[in-house]
Amino acid sequence: MNQLHRNLRLLLTGGLLLQSIACWGQRADEPPATTVGEPAAQPLAAGQNERTESTQQNPRNESEADKPNPRHVGDVVSVLNDARVSEDEEVSDVVVVLGDVDVDGNVRGDVVVVAGRVNINSTVDRDVTVVMGTLELGPKAHLKHDVKVVGGELKADPAARMDRKPVKISLSKLERKLPPLEGIRKWVFQGLILARPLPHQFGWWWWAAMACALVYVLIAAIFTRPISASVAALEAKPVGSFFVGVLTFILFGPLLLLLLATGIGIVIIPVVLCGAIAAFLFGKVAVYRLVGQQIGKQIGASVLQLPLVALLVGIGLFYLLYMVPILGFLVWGIVAPLGFGAVMLAFFRAFRSEGSSANSVGNPAAATTTAIAPPVIPGETAAFSPMDIALLPRAGFWIRFAATFLDLLLVGAISLVIHLPIFFPLAWFGYHVAMWVWKGTTIGGVVFGLKVFRRDGRKVDFAVAFVRSLASIFSGLVLFIGFFWTGWNRERLSWHDMIAGTIIVKMPKGVSLL
Repeated sequence: MNQLHRNLRLLLTGGLLLQSIACWGQRADEPPATTVGEPAAQPLAAGQNERTESTQQNPRNESEADKPNPRHVGDVVSVLNDARVSEDEEVSDVVVVLGDVDVDGNVRGDVVVVAGRVNINSTVDRDVTVVMGTLELGPKAHLKHDVKVVGGELKADPAARMDRKPVKISLSKLERKLPPLEGIRKWVFQGLILARPLPHQFGWWWWAAMACALVYVLIAAIFTRPISASVAALEAKPVGSFFVGVLTFILFGPLLLLLLATGIGIVIIPVVLCGAIAAFLFGKVAVYRLVGQQIGKQIGASVLQLPLVALLVGIGLFYLLYMVPILGFLVWGIVAPLGFGAVMLAFFRAFRSEGSSANSVGNPAAATTTAIAPPVIPGETAAFSPMDIALLPRAGFWIRFAATFLDLLLVGAISLVIHLPIFFPLAWFGYHVAMWVWKGTTIGGVVFGLKVFRRDGRKVDFAVAFVRSLASIFSGLVLFIGFFWTGWNRERLSWHDMIAGTIIVKMPKGVSLL
């Protein structure tokens, strides 16, 4: 009996051992046994792994697993233009001013948008700041850091995520408490951004413009002599006025810092600031009045040449120009240094004349002047003497314009024939210098009987021709005012004539210019 029990235990132990060996040797890719009522597990396809199984359990990560690595494109900076960050791109920072941007790729840095719209549908690791614009968040947006919207609007999809509470600063509340802020904001968007000083859409701005016009009229009526002296200085030396004004504007800031550093200059700074404001206003009045007088002179209306009437005409003309985008700020940027420099020149001229008159009282001999004849260069001959040149009529603006237009057609045609448009500026410069040195005129000048001389009646040499040609570029850069000055100046001088010391006269009929 005992022997029978031992045999049964041996058979049971051997069966369990064989079953364990069979289970241990079963291949891993064979499907496991299933029980009744339980569906069989599907075998894994070739190339799949446990990660695939996990992605099936989490469908949201399936696109992220299959998504290729994005390419890094650095920073995105755009001014006055739109921008876009594609889904396959990764950028550091995004900065857009006066433009819209769509962000579909990841941003590892900050997003800053000023006066524009930003649509984010991706992850941003750092801050998002929108000033005077709109922030739109898509369903895939994930903003991990601070979100600030100043004076704008925030539109977020319900699925968008923001790890921190957004900060919204509305300007409407501040504008209700401080009404001038609304006017400043409108001027910034309708005036400053469009580069025009006078946005005509708002009635309140016209009230400010009329107030400034009244101030100009009062200045002209009270300070008659300083304004007249500034107009005379501007008419006589427009180029010098412009450069003096520009130089003063550049040096004004360092001058204030120097006075502030000295300590005692703190007392002088208010006086300097008041003087600068007065010179600025006086200069604006001088420019407006001179332009109004020239308009009256051109149309032959003596009434428009009266000081106050001419001032009102000039104010009206410049206010119209100030309403034009871009051109308005260009005109304002030229008028400001031009008038300021004219006031400075008039001040120095008055100071110098007082000093010279005081010297003449103590030394009567110093008051007498002697005429100095122009130097005579050996070997230089001319068909006309300096006295004859002085008696010839000066060429005005329109006849000069017609001659220049013919020269433009000639040089332009040559540039087109040789198929080198880039050749035109150099050819235009060299053509005038060569013709002025050779014949004292150009082809257009020959057609209309014009010739260039020095102001003392001598012929133009290479140095004078070169300086005159360079100075004509400056006359064109300031909105061609240097050329128009020929029609306003009593001596029919352009700005490049004043710089080079030349005149253009109309030669008598029958005189050969070639």
